[in-house]
Amino acid sequence: MPIKNIYDEFTSFQALLQAEKDVAKGKSDKRDVLIFEQELEDNILHISSELRSGCIPKVQYKCFYVFVPKVRKVIYIDYPNKIIQRALYNAINPRLVKGFISDTYACIPGRGQLAAMRRVEQWMRNTRVNPSNWYVYKFDVAKFFYRIDHKVLLTLLRQKIADSRTIDLLEYYIDGTSVPFGLRLSDDRQDPTELYDVGIPIGGGLSHTLGNLYLDPLDQYAKRVLQVKRYARYMDDIVIIDNNKEHLKEQGKRLEEFLNEKLKLEFNRKTSLRPARCGVEFVGCVIHDDHTNLRKSTTLRMKRRLSQVEVQYNRGEIILDKALQTVASYEAMLKQVGMHRFKERLWSGFVLKKGNLQEAKARPILYSEE
Repeated sequence: MPIKNIYDEFTSFQALLQAEKDVAKGKSDKRDVLIFEQELEDNILHISSELRSGCIPKVQYKCFYVFVPKVRKVIYIDYPNKIIQRALYNAINPRLVKGFISDTYACIPGRGQLAAMRRVEQWMRNTRVNPSNWYVYKFDVAKFFYRIDHKVLLTLLRQKIADSRTIDLLEYYIDGTSVPFGLRLSDDRQDPTELYDVGIPIGGGLSHTLGNLYLDPLDQYAKRVLQVKRYARYMDDIVIIDNNKEHLKEQGKRLEEFLNEKLKLEFNRKTSLRPARCGVEFVGCVIHDDHTNLRKSTTLRMKRRLSQVEVQYNRGEIILDKALQTVASYEAMLKQVGMHRFKERLWSGFVLKKGNLQEAKARPILYSEE
C-alpha cells in the first residue's frame, strides 16, 4: 500500500530535532553545525513552522568537480535543508525498504557492504560443490546518480507515496532548483556538460533512498519475471551467478532492455560475463570460491583515507569520534579477509595526536564543512 499522511510526522519539532541530531553526529565541530546549534530550538521551530505553512526553505548548493579517477560532481546542501531531507529520509526509508527484495544491500539497516559480500561469497563457495561450469555476470550502471531521469523517479515516488505535500517537497529537491545535477554519458574531460532533467546530488540526505527506489523495478523484474535465483545488488552494482552460460546471456540481454526502456539508463563497459573460477569484483572486494581479498584500488583508497584522517585529527580539524568511525569501518572490513601483511602495513605508524581545533578553524583553506 502507498505511504499516506506522513507530512505532519516528519515536519514536527520532534522529528526535525532527531534529524538534526542524526546529521550532526560526528560533525559537532563543523562551522555550520555550531552556528545552527547556538539557537537550536528556535531554528528547528522556525523550519517546522515554515514547512507546515507550505513554505519550503530555499535550498543552497555548493558544487565542485573531481576528475580522478573519473569525472565526479560533488554537491553540498545547506544545513537547514540537510535536516529537512534527513527527517524526510527517516520517515520514508523504513517504509520503502519493506517493499525491496532481500538481496539489495546499499544503505539499508541490517544489510550494507559486509552483508552483500557475505551473500555473494556464499554463492561462490557453493560453486565448488557442484561440478558444473559456473559463471558470474557483473553489471554496473553508467553514471547512475547523474543519469536518474526526473520524470521516471517522480512517477515511482507517486506510486509509493500518496501524500501530495510530501511529493511536492520531493519534487522541489529533485526537479525544482536552478542547479543542474546531471552529466552526459560521454563526458570524461575537464569541461563536463551539465544537465537539468536528469541526476540527483550524490551524498544528499535522500540520494541513496532515491537510488534504491529507482532500481527497485529492475530488482523486481529480475526476481519475479526472469526468476533469477542468485541476484545481488549494491546500489548500481549487480551480480548474477548461474551454471548456464546461455541462460545468463539471455537474462543479461533482457535486464539491459528493461534498464534502457523503463528506467532510461545504460550499463557501462565494466559489464562482464566470466567463469566463476576467475572471481568477481563486488563491494570493493575480489570474491573467489575459496577466499576473498580487497581490490587493489580499495587498499590504496584505505591508505590515502587513513593518512588524511591522521592529518586532519592531528591538526584538530576533526573530532576523535569522526576519526574512530573510519578506523572502525576499516577494521570491520579487514576482519572478513586474509591479507595479514597488508593489515600490518596499514596500521603501522598510524597515530592520532590531538591538535588544536581553534587553530584549525582559523585556517579556512584547511577547514572543511563537508
